[in-house]
Amino acid sequence: MRITKILSFLLSAFLLHFSATAQITTSGLAGTVKNEKNEGLVGATVTATHEPTGTIYRVQSRANGRFDITNMNNGGPYTIEVTYVNYQTDKKADVFLNLGEVFRYDFILVLNATSLSEVTVAARSRTNLDSKGGTGSSIGRDKIELTTSVGRSIADYIKIIPFAKTLNGNEGAVTIAGQNNRYNSFYVDGAINNDVFGLANSGTNGGQTGAAPISIDAIDQFQVMISPYDASVGNFTGGGINAVTKGGTNKIEGSIYYLFRNEKLAGKNPTQRKDTAQRFPAFKNKTYGFRVGGPIIKNKLFYFLSVEQQKDETPQLYDFATYRGNTNTVAGVEALRSFVKTTYGYDVGDWQATTRKLEVDRLTAKIDWNISSKHRFTASGRYNKAVATNPSLSSSTTINFGNGAVYIPNRTTSFSAELKSAFTKSISNKLLATYSDVIDDRSIVGDLFPRVSLNDGSGTFVFGGENSSTQNLLTQKNLSIVDNIRINIKNHSISTGVDFEKFKVFNVFIQNTYGNYNYGATTGGLTGVQKFLANNVGPTVYNLGFPNTDKTLNDGTGAGAKFEVNKLAFYLNDEIKIGNNLTVNVGLRADKWMFPTKPYTDNYTNDSAIVQYAKYYDLKGARS
Repeated sequence: MRITKILSFLLSAFLLHFSATAQITTSGLAGTVKNEKNEGLVGATVTATHEPTGTIYRVQSRANGRFDITNMNNGGPYTIEVTYVNYQTDKKADVFLNLGEVFRYDFILVLNATSLSEVTVAARSRTNLDSKGGTGSSIGRDKIELTTSVGRSIADYIKIIPFAKTLNGNEGAVTIAGQNNRYNSFYVDGAINNDVFGLANSGTNGGQTGAAPISIDAIDQFQVMISPYDASVGNFTGGGINAVTKGGTNKIEGSIYYLFRNEKLAGKNPTQRKDTAQRFPAFKNKTYGFRVGGPIIKNKLFYFLSVEQQKDETPQLYDFATYRGNTNTVAGVEALRSFVKTTYGYDVGDWQATTRKLEVDRLTAKIDWNISSKHRFTASGRYNKAVATNPSLSSSTTINFGNGAVYIPNRTTSFSAELKSAFTKSISNKLLATYSDVIDDRSIVGDLFPRVSLNDGSGTFVFGGENSSTQNLLTQKNLSIVDNIRINIKNHSISTGVDFEKFKVFNVFIQNTYGNYNYGATTGGLTGVQKFLANNVGPTVYNLGFPNTDKTLNDGTGAGAKFEVNKLAFYLNDEIKIGNNLTVNVGLRADKWMFPTKPYTDNYTNDSAIVQYAKYYDLKGARS
């Protein structure tokens, strides 16, 4: 019995490890300082200077000559200098730090000599390894600049990682280590930027529009994790994707760019035979913007700003010759369009050439402040507004009209504030607070009108307001506060902290608010199109959705789901360095999920309806 309890506890601890938080925004430096006799030098001063900003990190080596510097800015170059009384100073230049990784380097100091009668050359053993703390990979600025990308989306860059794969035709969805694409977490400067409600296939805020959540020109580095060892990292069973934005330096730097793509630059259709392949229909994709960063106060205060606008138009031409339905002339389709306009005053829209549209405005701003040699503060904000109009594609069996398209505007605003402190040579702290506000206000295109489907023999005509967009609103407000303290004692690096998250969600989703009419074929041989044009026969099937709470047929209805979710976690982790090539991680984490919103109770269903259901279904759910 006791063994069973122990195994259950270990399994629970393992599962909790993957329900934590994955906000990684910094890098680290570690190693040893020894003399030529391989003896650790205690009290050696290790100074790391971030050359672009003049930011200085300074610690002293402890037992066995070990040193650790945490909460460092990623990137570089860094210059590392080690000094010790009566020993020659040693330096390591051009060091670049990957996001979320620890750069390891061992120094060997040589005694100062007052007189030199002979020269002795000593072998210098150095370790230059990046510790990932688990399986993962980083994508630095160099890889971002060298990676080809058509859409400048997050997926274009993550897919260069061996264990990541993009799912074609699935709105930028990425599967990591074979897991479901909705199991990933995505953070920008520590702020939650994944769709916690789970609607977007890409897993990012605004993903339903097909827009990237941030300008790639504003990103400094990506990090992707799939199996971190540290108990402070988690909240995903797929992949944890972290991105940090660029920051200003002592040198004013910037860029202005304009990207253009059309059918002439896209080549011919690769799905057709090479000798007969045709060009894609005419389209225009335009992206333009600028970025600038520099010092406000040299070595002290820095700024960064990125502004970008994207406008894409993709016509969807339809070859009517491929249609299999009974209506075999363009005039026949236009006659239906004219009938709806004359009879009901509703324009169904074009059908031979519809256009997908995407317009995006992106803004990223960041301030870095070196308050003192012990305290550094970073604040950043991001604004992303995307508006997509997506008409359904027509096919050989279905003709969709333009005003049956889906209209999806999204606005995502997020903020991050981070304070990194080094209280003593062995104790450091990182406090991170983030907030994100997301609105997806999906609606129809054109005037208010029911959804109508007309059977046309082997084909179907579909027009009217898109039936899932009549009442559709999702708002998400997410707050996160994480505080992590790190204590270095001899061979131990102990991390402990608290992680709090709060989600507030409001969702309205009522289908068929204006009705959904389906005219099928009849035994008399009439098609749905013929019955509809005759205007004297009712539909085969009719659906109507409405809120029970009120008569409001818009997103202001009281029928929306409104709830909150809170999560509180505590963790303790010890990274034990056993020699230069072996590190053992021991961690424990406890997570508490809380649902303060009391679920709505349908008393009628519980008291009356279930009795009626039982007449048709047995307890196993099978038909009686």
